[in-house]
Amino acid sequence: MLMHLDGGALGQRDLGARLCVDPSVLVTLLNALEGRDLVRRHRDPADRRRHIVEITEAGTAAVTRLDAAIGRVEDELFADLALHERDTLRSLLARVRTTHTGDCDDTPAMGS
Repeated sequence: MLMHLDGGALGQRDLGARLCVDPSVLVTLLNALEGRDLVRRHRDPADRRRHIVEITEAGTAAVTRLDAAIGRVEDELFADLALHERDTLRSLLARVRTTHTGDCDDTPAMGS
């Protein structure tokens, strides 16, 4: 969630849709993150029914630490791959991610 917010504030509903998270679950997660001062919610001045969620300075610092930790894990996991092989793998995974429909309700058929 923090990584999604690191690119800029989002509407709470938009954030839930991006994460494919039920609104009630999203509120629980946001309450926990807000309690740790990692995110902040406020009403949209243009539409008081809408909540805007933004990352805090502490949340940005957490994302920085997370990125570093992911980098260390990737270095260990892919240690046997040459740099060009890592680049190929990242490219293939990015292509898979962008070709996925993103429909949260898609459930694979039995036997698929």
